Amino acid sequence: MQNFVSSAASNIRIMLLCTAWLAALLQVIGGTQLNSLVNLGVVAFVLFVILTLSRLRRDSILILLMLAFVGWALLDHSPDAEEWMAGGRYVLIFTALLPTMALVRATASMMPSVHRTQASLARLPAAASSGGFHLAANIFGGIINTGALAILSAAIPKNANQMRRQLAAEAALRGMVTAAAWSPFFVAFAIGQSFVGKEHSWMAIGIGGVTAILFAAISIPLLNRSFSAAQLRLALICLKPVLLRLLLVLGAVLSSALWFDFTALSAVVVVMPVLVLVQFIRHPVQIKPIINDTAENMKAIADDIIIISMAMLIGYFATRSGAFTALVTSLHDGVIPGWFALIVTPLGMMLASVVGVHPVISSTALLAVFSAGHADVHPALLMQAHLIGWGAGTMSSIASLSVITGANLFRVRSRDLVLGANLWTALAYALFGGVILCFVNIIIAG
Repeated sequence: MQNFVSSAASNIRIMLLCTAWLAALLQVIGGTQLNSLVNLGVVAFVLFVILTLSRLRRDSILILLMLAFVGWALLDHSPDAEEWMAGGRYVLIFTALLPTMALVRATASMMPSVHRTQASLARLPAAASSGGFHLAANIFGGIINTGALAILSAAIPKNANQMRRQLAAEAALRGMVTAAAWSPFFVAFAIGQSFVGKEHSWMAIGIGGVTAILFAAISIPLLNRSFSAAQLRLALICLKPVLLRLLLVLGAVLSSALWFDFTALSAVVVVMPVLVLVQFIRHPVQIKPIINDTAENMKAIADDIIIISMAMLIGYFATRSGAFTALVTSLHDGVIPGWFALIVTPLGMMLASVVGVHPVISSTALLAVFSAGHADVHPALLMQAHLIGWGAGTMSSIASLSVITGANLFRVRSRDLVLGANLWTALAYALFGGVILCFVNIIIAG
């Protein structure tokens, strides 16, 4: 009887989350004209949160309590019913992103081209596998985020020793999290865009592409001294089956965003289900396993959905109440130097993550302080500093979902994954990434 009740409650939670997901789609397509229907989605999401509270992980509860304290400290009044509903409509799109990515991950895991890439990576010699996993994780991660870790862990030979698993896990994690520098499919991009606007966030994608290439070009040889140009060629060949498809997906999202004037987040939420529908039409036998896998993934990411939504709700209220502006004024009289903002943002996010502060908290606070003209920095560069900080933070925190997922899939300890080469790599990525952006900001200002 208890199992039946638990199963029924899980199914109700999935139905409520799907209702909120559908309402978010209607909001993107129909705008304010469909507010009455969108409000039903907000109510459904609130019910989903209520039913999920008792199932939250301990670390998720701690993050939510920290967010609640930040909200209490920033807001000068308690929002009324209409303000709560408006805030709910604002964050609804964020509740749709993670289920959308769960659907994309489930679909990708069924694609023959992905399976061919897995098989090719499994055949790489040990010396080339680290670089190959980094590059593959960056490309896969740019579209399916942590789903890249699941795909790549399956490419590890069954007889691989602990050292090879450790190196592969570290490389895959580095590649996946640094994809945040250029990919609109990360929550980080959606958060940054809400502070710097659409135009500057699209510019940040171009900057992020350069960032990811430079990071790979420097980190792969440094962390794997035996890696050579021949091994790089082998790694790139492994990616050939999926490269065109991933470029088409990215092109579809970017073109729809520009054509329909969508934000990146709205484009992802609208376009990706359409592409999955095309896959359903081509391979109807995959429909049931993909839907079942998506439902299971949605249960697993419930904590993250609530955390992201809570953070963005606080940001929504604080921005509209002028709380962030008042905070900046109290801390600094005048415009904050650009170099300070560009170094403190990625480095602060990385160091905060090491002690367990989720990047969604540190990034929301830092972007609020340095954006909107508070700092003498180009908005696109501030956006990129935030994306670098997100990657460095999720690479170096033992509480990071990416680290926990990677450790479980590659069968290594989370502590070893964080306190090894990736800790110093994350620190260098955040520090030198910020310094380089400072020089770019000086050139632009000059």
